[in-house]
Amino acid sequence: MKQALAAVLVFAAFAAKVQAVTVDVYYAHLCPDSVRWVQNQLLTLNPTLLNAITLDFIPFGKAQSVNNGQSFICQHGPAECEGNRVQSCVLSLLPTQQAQVNYVGCQMSFTADPRGWECAFRSGVNLIAAEQCVEGTQGTTLQLEAERRTQQIAPAFIPTIVFNGQFDQALQDRSLTDFAGIICELAGLTGVGC
Repeated sequence: MKQALAAVLVFAAFAAKVQAVTVDVYYAHLCPDSVRWVQNQLLTLNPTLLNAITLDFIPFGKAQSVNNGQSFICQHGPAECEGNRVQSCVLSLLPTQQAQVNYVGCQMSFTADPRGWECAFRSGVNLIAAEQCVEGTQGTTLQLEAERRTQQIAPAFIPTIVFNGQFDQALQDRSLTDFAGIICELAGLTGVGC
């Protein structure tokens, strides 16, 4: 009983000291730098650090809409546009951050199905709903919102990582090699994974 109480008190002290950190990840479906960041920075995070942040994935990259979403032009071609749309739809349907991280980690791999459906299947998402989203107006709406958000920060490099809603070039540069370290600092964490 005393051990359980001690564990609860340690957890409560840990939780009280942790600062909320939001992380917006601006990336593109077929971007090699985005793949490397997901594989080498995001997926290597200690679960404690991952649970200390709120992630938002914005799959758009350096794309552009044409005629208010009638079509899109992407840096890495039409397959990237399709993949961004698939990712937007799948992410919108996944109920938890962990499910989203698992999906993005699967999809953002050099060996992943470039169309995006294999990882969607593995994620457990409702594939009928995902396909309806991709083929319908919801997919366009999600991509136009991703474009709007991306234009607000006007990234020079993809992926761009934004902490707590504010773009900071020094944090962006560092996030490419020390994402965990930034989370530790911003969340006020020491020890586990820091």
